[in-house]
Amino acid sequence: MLADVGGVPLVVRTWAAVHAAGFDRLVVATDDEEIARVVAAAGGEAVLTGEAPNGTVRVAEAVRRLAWPADVVLNVQGDEPLVQVETLRAVAASLTGSAGHGFDVGTAAAPLEPAEAELAERVKVVTGAGERALFFSRSPIPTGGPWRVHVGVYAFRAGVLERLIRLPVSTLEQSERLEQLRWLENGVPIRVVEVAAPGPSVDTATDLARVREIVAARRARLG
Repeated sequence: MLADVGGVPLVVRTWAAVHAAGFDRLVVATDDEEIARVVAAAGGEAVLTGEAPNGTVRVAEAVRRLAWPADVVLNVQGDEPLVQVETLRAVAASLTGSAGHGFDVGTAAAPLEPAEAELAERVKVVTGAGERALFFSRSPIPTGGPWRVHVGVYAFRAGVLERLIRLPVSTLEQSERLEQLRWLENGVPIRVVEVAAPGPSVDTATDLARVREIVAARRARLG
């Protein structure tokens, strides 16, 4: 999270990308005092939580500590410095209107290049009728494609976070190392909206180098 990307810490890059979407409130939840410090120095708000096994537990604790009366809580992973404003707004709106009725969780997917389908760090998602998630996997599903990559942004209805973090760890979750499978196994409906191909998240050292190149190229174009 503190890796330098064009002279700015990675987490601050992500914070700035989310800030551009203009949501009511934006908070970085972390258990690291240095991360909280650099976010505050950039003009952001941070809340210190305890250690957490996953992002959902951390977000739930942050909401609890802040006594946040939000209708919808958006969770953006800190390793998404190139996340697009349109993606954030689409996920935030995924639980509203008639199409969002009956869903407790919203997220997004985008087309995936066949060359990346075998990469375990690119989580694939398959959906059914009404944009309902059927399964998430690190394997290339469905067999033969076309493949869609899961974008690491979630929207949660108020109150559902506490329910989700109390569900028991599931076999599928452990097998794939994907917490959202726990929700599906327990009958929690997840809506998956289609968005444009995202900028790369930073899951590996190769991803970090790629993001640095993209940021450097953008700065060069702007002079």
